[in-house]
Amino acid sequence: MGLFDMSNGGNMGFASVKNTQNFTNEDLLEKLSDVKVSFGEPIMGDIKGTQSVMYKKVTDMYDVFVRVNKKDIIMGKIGTDGVSGGEAALSMGINMFLGHNDEGTSVADRAVDELCTVIKKLESGETVTESAASANPVNTATGDAKALFMKQKAISLVPKFDIFDEEETTVYHVEGDITRLNFSIQKDGQEVLKLKKKLVAVMPEYTLVKDGKEIAKIKKKFKLTSPELTGNVNGQELKIAGNLMGYDFDLNVGGVTLGHVDTARTIWSDCYRIQIMDEAQSDVVVALAIICDNVSDQENK
Repeated sequence: MGLFDMSNGGNMGFASVKNTQNFTNEDLLEKLSDVKVSFGEPIMGDIKGTQSVMYKKVTDMYDVFVRVNKKDIIMGKIGTDGVSGGEAALSMGINMFLGHNDEGTSVADRAVDELCTVIKKLESGETVTESAASANPVNTATGDAKALFMKQKAISLVPKFDIFDEEETTVYHVEGDITRLNFSIQKDGQEVLKLKKKLVAVMPEYTLVKDGKEIAKIKKKFKLTSPELTGNVNGQELKIAGNLMGYDFDLNVGGVTLGHVDTARTIWSDCYRIQIMDEAQSDVVVALAIICDNVSDQENK
């Protein structure tokens, strides 16, 4: 795997997969027409005269495309009809300057990653009828993701902080000791989880404890490009899918997305939005978001 491997997406808005099956663009359209995804249906189109399979109006700003490019299949986002290349470039430049994506860019980048996962399965010869993101149900009282908010770098700045809802009502209270290695995550005045950080050499390890029993262990891996977290939650593999340092990623446990973390500039400044897909897993999602916040803050230092 090369230093700049693009086969895993990573919320970068572009991905590339080797075309080992020698698919044509027509093949891609036929196969993708039978795959349900979360962001639309494919049509055959073109980009400045280059034939491409298109998903139109994924957001107000972006379409998503996929096409054969020599020995690869490439996919990415591009300004939709009525949006100039300059406007799209300006939007991406602003996101790079601020260090995080706006919501529209986040949605488009996640769509590219979702498409990349489908293409990789097709390349491996699998029969695909629905993407994991499309099949993943939202298990909340309203049927929509539940949003909570947390100040960025909270765990590194103070031993006490709150996580609140859109009405600025405190939902979780987090309280740490003076070492900032042990935290109590509380809801309605009751502890729901303990979060413990252990320094092993230069790579930290995190454990989650519920009712005296360890339910999760997460470890930061050493990487030259960006940090990566691995581990398990309740015996199932944890995967952070997306751009951890760009504050735009999914929390995936056992192949199911439990939550998504991004930056809510439109609500409060310097604030994470934690979107919870399964209310039964809210405590775990909040704890994982706190861990990710700590890792990205330490990496920035």
